[in-house]
Amino acid sequence: MAEKFKISLRNRPISTRIMYVVFACVTIIFLFMLGMSIRYVYWSVAQQQRHELITRAEYIQSYLRSLYYWDVALAPNQAEGLSIDLRDLSIDMQQDLHVYSLNGELLASSSPQLFDGGALSRSLSIDKPFFSDDHIALCYEQINEQPYLIAYLPFHNGAFVTIGYIAVPYFLSEQTRNAQLRELLSLLIPVYLIALVLSLIFSYLATRSITSPLKVLTDKMRRFEIGGRDNHIDYPYHDELGALVERYNLLVDQVEESAEQLARAEREGAWRTMARQIAHEINNPLTPMKLSVQKLQLKHGTDQFDEYFNRTTKMLIDEIDNLAHIAQSFSTFAKQPEVVTTEVDIAEKLSNVITLQRENDEQIPIRYIGPDSGVGVLADKEQISQVFVNIIRNALQASPTDIIVMLNPSFSDKEIQISISDDGTGIPENIQPRIFRPNFTTKSNGNGLGLAISKHIVEGSGGRIDFDTSPKGTTFYIYLRKKQN
Repeated sequence: MAEKFKISLRNRPISTRIMYVVFACVTIIFLFMLGMSIRYVYWSVAQQQRHELITRAEYIQSYLRSLYYWDVALAPNQAEGLSIDLRDLSIDMQQDLHVYSLNGELLASSSPQLFDGGALSRSLSIDKPFFSDDHIALCYEQINEQPYLIAYLPFHNGAFVTIGYIAVPYFLSEQTRNAQLRELLSLLIPVYLIALVLSLIFSYLATRSITSPLKVLTDKMRRFEIGGRDNHIDYPYHDELGALVERYNLLVDQVEESAEQLARAEREGAWRTMARQIAHEINNPLTPMKLSVQKLQLKHGTDQFDEYFNRTTKMLIDEIDNLAHIAQSFSTFAKQPEVVTTEVDIAEKLSNVITLQRENDEQIPIRYIGPDSGVGVLADKEQISQVFVNIIRNALQASPTDIIVMLNPSFSDKEIQISISDDGTGIPENIQPRIFRPNFTTKSNGNGLGLAISKHIVEGSGGRIDFDTSPKGTTFYIYLRKKQN
């Protein structure tokens, strides 16, 4: 339980934790002072009662001394008269009194029934003190499990000779102690409650003042953008937070400088990669074209020239068309126009693309399963057809027999699903992570841009694209958002 509370407290904001700490400290101090105050009340009442008992005992000692001024000893035959004197004094002072002989035996009492009933012993126990002149001993005793304070002091005659011992019991007043305690609490509790409220207000203001730079730092880091105009934090103080802010500003400068260097390196690397790719794509058909032209020159003036001329020119036209297609692909990838999302009847778009692609050079049939129209999605009206063309062309190159295209309008409440499947040999596992990268291709006549462009268009429309492959074929899945009514 304690570990869970500790973890929960660590997960709270710093301002909340500081408030908890301040409030806990004030509460602990409050409870400590309250406990000390209660203890002081008990001690004060006890001291007051002890002082009052000593005052009474000294008065009783002085009074009895005046009555027995000339007595040199207390004899048992004086017990009756001494008892009367004790009762009279007890009535005046509202106080029980007992007198013991020098041997510790009871001589007289203002309340003899206490001794007759066995509540008190008639003899002083051996652990009771024997007194020197003017000495008073205070101790606690019990009667019927109720504690009381009792004073023992010597019984002097006029010559200050000890002729006996006086016992003055004093029953502790719980009412007096409780009344003083209530009075003290009535004064302290409102003060402490005000202190608690003020501590909460102070801790709230203090935590706001302490953590405001941290909040600014957090907001800045959350909204941080490389190249942004307002990434730095202005903090005028030179404390620990000032050092943190200064370090943050330095790191911002370093990150922006590193990002600029990285962007420059990426741009240069991308241009170098693109240049190599273009050179490679253009160089591939140039070599056979050159050889064909040279061979055509050798055939000039022979009987085979016309036949070879027709075959060579057809091949050159095909290669020129291929170069035009390469140039168009690189141009399209370089432009990468912004995806403008509108409502599109995706079933109609897909049906039109399939109709055009069925007339392919490979003579591979394309089967379509789904509605021909009436399926509204959010996509780029001009570019979405290019996604289907790119994937179907890849499938035509991979599939030996047929291609299946399926449109599932009820895939989920928010999306439709389009699947394009071929029955080729699948995509090797080692190249699957790179399948959507620009300039990556496994075909000798490909440029590796079709799937990268398709991914850009689909994700720009708020959709997603994925694939599943095995040795029995590959299926590309396209998910597009439905138009919400």
